[in-house]
Amino acid sequence: MPRPRKFDEQAVLTAVRDAFWRNGYAATSVQNLCDASGLGMQSLYGAFGSKHDLFVRILDDYCACQFAGLEAAVTVDPSPWHGVTSAVTFDDGGRMDLPPQGCLMANSAAALSAQDEEVQARVNRLYSETHALFARQITRARDSGEIDADVDPEATARALIAVMQGIEFLHKSGISEEELQLAKSAALELIQRSVGR
Repeated sequence: MPRPRKFDEQAVLTAVRDAFWRNGYAATSVQNLCDASGLGMQSLYGAFGSKHDLFVRILDDYCACQFAGLEAAVTVDPSPWHGVTSAVTFDDGGRMDLPPQGCLMANSAAALSAQDEEVQARVNRLYSETHALFARQITRARDSGEIDADVDPEATARALIAVMQGIEFLHKSGISEEELQLAKSAALELIQRSVGR
């Protein structure tokens, strides 16, 4: 019979997540993870497997949390179109604040997805889920007359995801808050014009 764990699993996962997020996967050593979690190497491996296993677990938890927050923020707004555009510009107030190091999923995709099939699978899944969510809300907005009747929800959802990722990149690049707001306003104005708002 396995002995009960003598540590707070969620606290350990949060500490390890922050270490990966701060340093990136490659630059985070197992010793860094032990230091962050307060666990010895044997305990860490015994509880969570390899460094890669632990990273994938962190990524799964992060993606689930981020998507749940995104879905809640998008769907709680009585205006389907406003809900989507607020999410795209990170003005929805319903998700984890975007830290200076940017999105853990986006960072992981950029650094690892080309050579890591498990990370690539998670990138693809999150993209598909976000695309489907946006397309559903855009369809609702179109059907309720908020946007033009000839708007293609699938294509518009893809464009909005690209805009959202661009805004996230600009935030991470360290440009001034004033310039970031100008970029967001300009992007939103173009989006609104494209759908007849």
